[in-house]
Amino acid sequence: MSTIGELERRAGIGSSSQERTAFWIRFHHLEGAECLKAGVAELNRLIAEKAATPVVASKIATTRPKRERLPPLTEEEEQALQAYAAKHGRRWKSVLNHVWMGGAPYDDGGALRRLRNSRGPSWLQSYRLPKRPPDESAGSERQPGVSEI
Repeated sequence: MSTIGELERRAGIGSSSQERTAFWIRFHHLEGAECLKAGVAELNRLIAEKAATPVVASKIATTRPKRERLPPLTEEEEQALQAYAAKHGRRWKSVLNHVWMGGAPYDDGGALRRLRNSRGPSWLQSYRLPKRPPDESAGSERQPGVSEI
């Protein structure tokens, strides 16, 4: 046997006194035990209705990793992240996270601010820059303009 509070919670009635009153006021015209019986019957109906609704959409959302639920980065956002990484070196993420938390050097532009507002610092921790294709000139050990003897 369940308590009234537990039935209300399972039926989706809020825990505040205003929400509970809004539910029970519908039965105030009934006397004593009849009021309670009618309210419990309605709570049981709401619980059964909630149990009958399919939860397929919410199950899909909870089984996917968080990164898949976010839309892919735009070209502008990717370029901004790559430029920031090139400017600040291998600790670019910690520098950017510090800037996002209000610290210096205050050099994050509009695209990076939008990323902070839409994805947040926890997203930044798991983000990986895309691998760049190797430059054709990088395979050569010679520097341009230097002749071999």
